[in-house]
Amino acid sequence: MAYISRPRGVRGEVRAEVLTHSLKRFDDLKNVVLERAGQPALPLALERWRTDAKGLLLKFAGIDSPEAARDELIKGYVTVANNQLAPLPEGTYYIDDLVDAAVVDSAGRALGRITEVMQMPSTDVWVVRGERGDVLVPAVGDFVVAVEENRVVVQGLEELYRS
Repeated sequence: MAYISRPRGVRGEVRAEVLTHSLKRFDDLKNVVLERAGQPALPLALERWRTDAKGLLLKFAGIDSPEAARDELIKGYVTVANNQLAPLPEGTYYIDDLVDAAVVDSAGRALGRITEVMQMPSTDVWVVRGERGDVLVPAVGDFVVAVEENRVVVQGLEELYRS
């Protein structure tokens, strides 16, 4: 939903990068989870949110100083439980649904698994790790045939997999 980049002000507010397709998602949120690398998930109560000219500002209960915000929140991802996820437009997917999905070609041959989704300005790029190393697959119709539960079918990558 959001990536927290830095503290803002003296009352524990933080600046965040929006990672959701709709800011209105924050209207109904009271409880969220903060995920940071190397740290256990931290349940938080969202007191309020707002936008300003530079982006999204969040305030969490119990975080009342810039020092507390820096120590507890910075470089964290604000997430929600799976049962709180908003439905996506058709043809779009949550990154968590794609990571670790098996990737096969249109003939059904295994090519590897998606290990990362890189968000680029024009389109997402999936990192597919297989026996022959990593391959970058643009998430566009020229290459992606179908996205199914835990499996992605691709085409047009034969050149990359030839011996």
